[in-house]
Amino acid sequence: MESIKDSYKQPYYLRDLLNEKTCEHKINKIYTSLYTKKEKDKFMILCQEVLNHFNNLKIGVDDLERQKKAIIGYTEEVNYYKDKIEEYLKTNNLLNEEFPGWYFNLPDAVFHEIWGLAGIAQWYNGVTEELKNSSTAKIIGDKIFFMINGKMTLMPQTINSERREQLRRALLSNDFRVRLDNDVPDIEMVTGERIKIFGENVTRKNSDTIIFRKFPVKDYTFEKQIELGTYPHDILKFCQATAKIGYNMVFTGAVRTSKTTQLSTWLNYESNFEEGLIVETRPEVPIEQILSNAPIISLVADTEEKLARIRSSIMRSDADYVIMAEARDAYAYDIGLKSASVGTRRCKMTAHINTPHDFPYEFAKEITRAFGGDIQHEAISVAKAFTMSLHFINYPQHKAKKRLEGIYVFEYNPYTYEIFIHTLCKYNVLDDSWSYNYCITKDMENIGIEQNYEAFKTMCNELKKLEVLYPMSDEYSKPLKPFYSR
Repeated sequence: MESIKDSYKQPYYLRDLLNEKTCEHKINKIYTSLYTKKEKDKFMILCQEVLNHFNNLKIGVDDLERQKKAIIGYTEEVNYYKDKIEEYLKTNNLLNEEFPGWYFNLPDAVFHEIWGLAGIAQWYNGVTEELKNSSTAKIIGDKIFFMINGKMTLMPQTINSERREQLRRALLSNDFRVRLDNDVPDIEMVTGERIKIFGENVTRKNSDTIIFRKFPVKDYTFEKQIELGTYPHDILKFCQATAKIGYNMVFTGAVRTSKTTQLSTWLNYESNFEEGLIVETRPEVPIEQILSNAPIISLVADTEEKLARIRSSIMRSDADYVIMAEARDAYAYDIGLKSASVGTRRCKMTAHINTPHDFPYEFAKEITRAFGGDIQHEAISVAKAFTMSLHFINYPQHKAKKRLEGIYVFEYNPYTYEIFIHTLCKYNVLDDSWSYNYCITKDMENIGIEQNYEAFKTMCNELKKLEVLYPMSDEYSKPLKPFYSR
């Protein structure tokens, strides 16, 4: 019979746990059987021995910089310390000591417990397919949670308060723009993961929180979105033709509905010869990957003050299009609106809006709240500036999966001063399917003829075919006049 000691050295596999109906119970069982207090204490004593060894070494400025880089995830520096740890363990005949099963090996375990991401390392490294596709990990107090198959799952590993404080300081050291005494900072790992920290001053006792988010999708194509089930399988040619035309678009939805991924996907179809300007609060859009040879000006402005300072300069830029990633305040909305209102095509933005029909109103409300003006007039300006909205939701049965909830077109009637919203594509959550409605507004036609007539004809033909195959019910196909329209 296999002993607990022997079992302890074997990694557990998440896919095996997820086959169990009582996943959390199974994980806790592994925790209690394979990671006893005695073994945990022995491992932590070993970590302390290694730490003492490094603390007793003579180090210079270069060593301190190397240590800092290792802590925040630079590959070369991480490997350097893992090699040094392995060297120490080998010299002292300690390579066969036990370590927690969520690490690759003993040097990896010691490194992450002392300087690295501790129990989060398993998620960060994506050691299984489930974790490669996991978008979120959370530390809440001493508990660690991973998003696994759409559910936040409590993991067996824990992290004490002293180690959390060390981890917070290490993460904050990566960004000179963030003060150490900031209670709710947003930071970014060198490999692109986003981190939100809620410090002890804004949380309940022993409930300080660190939220890690990553973007599992690295293939920014319509084909990949169709493969993932985010888009319907027969919409490829429609999307390709629409991207060539270059309508001003907005990507809306709640938090974690893949808005940034969708923005990046549509940006991937822009020309490398067009001059662009992108404004972000954090550098999340992988411009260097999708438009590596394009003349793109990338601005990062993470406060209203910074946005206010660069606002007029953006308006005077000669960019062919402006991308406003993650519009959250009046200044961002104002930049997005002014950029799209001056005849510029191919403008794009993302916004946290739950009801797609309310986009012009919510947009106008933010602007008038900060700058004054008439909310109906601003809503009209928004409806005239942006042609199309793509709204996204989390798939109810699996929150890690996303769905295109609908494609909406804004239309303004200059004779009656009315705004109408047309639904071109609508998702049915009950049977996980989409229906279509052929509706081409005069504005869509004018822009299509002006920008790319062949692509416009293709888009129209594809939408006609889709409507015949999957017709939309009258409930959704008729134009909607929202409450804020005259």
